[in-house]
Amino acid sequence: MTAPTSDAYFIPLGQLPDETSSAGTAVTVERFQPTEHTHGPWGPFQHGSPPPALLTRCMEQGIPEGMRISRVATNLLGPVPYTALRTRTWVTRPGKQISMVESELLAEVKGVWRQVASGSAWLLSTIDTSAVERTFDSPIPGVGEAGDSPLSRWSGGYIDSIDARSIPGESPQAHWVRTDHPVVEGEVPTPWQSLMSVVDTANGIGATLDPREYSFMNTDLVVHLHRLPVSPWTGISAHGSIGPDGVGMTSASLHDEHGPIGRSLQTLLVQPQPKDSGFDPFRPGS
Repeated sequence: MTAPTSDAYFIPLGQLPDETSSAGTAVTVERFQPTEHTHGPWGPFQHGSPPPALLTRCMEQGIPEGMRISRVATNLLGPVPYTALRTRTWVTRPGKQISMVESELLAEVKGVWRQVASGSAWLLSTIDTSAVERTFDSPIPGVGEAGDSPLSRWSGGYIDSIDARSIPGESPQAHWVRTDHPVVEGEVPTPWQSLMSVVDTANGIGATLDPREYSFMNTDLVVHLHRLPVSPWTGISAHGSIGPDGVGMTSASLHDEHGPIGRSLQTLLVQPQPKDSGFDPFRPGS
């Protein structure tokens, strides 16, 4: 199937009638069509960045004034196809100071709509704490000190949609990443949406294995922000850890051009690539 043409990662297809959750709360149901910019390098399914960005966009709708998202946790429950998708979003825990919103992404598989990704977001009330603002992460060199990125070796529509620049000599590995593509066509992405559009690349930035020999796909993405980003570039200083039993993790400190803004974590399923597969994520169409 040919992907529709758009600068966005997803094209809105309209809203379906609201549903009701098991707890009796309203569930907002929307439809979206992914574009070629969602295509990933591991196989015929979406890259790990666009689905969490879409879920974040859905969970940001209707946030009460005086609150903001502090943490987004998303789970990739299976390959997200390039077919039309549905989102279902609802408030799990309402509150004036602390609230939780959840969203799920569904795809039609063999005639049945199945959940392929899910997310939850903590919303916290905001006050002025600038007088005591602090962070324990060290800044990373700026965008002007970054050069060519090895991420450009990877193939896929999503990789082509981002601008990634590496900072030489940094340990752990550090990159500046940005995209000019909105999450949803016709909408201006929020700071959270822009960050979620690129932060999944931490797994590639902090990779310690050759992807031609091992796959290390992440099953989740958890992001905490103590400060909202105020620049288009996201700095990602990441390192991957591999355990002895096929399980790994990637952790990263996140930055904008003014300093540290938060942290991310990803769980990895580590498996050797089949020797006769011919798979090469650095070769288009592999």
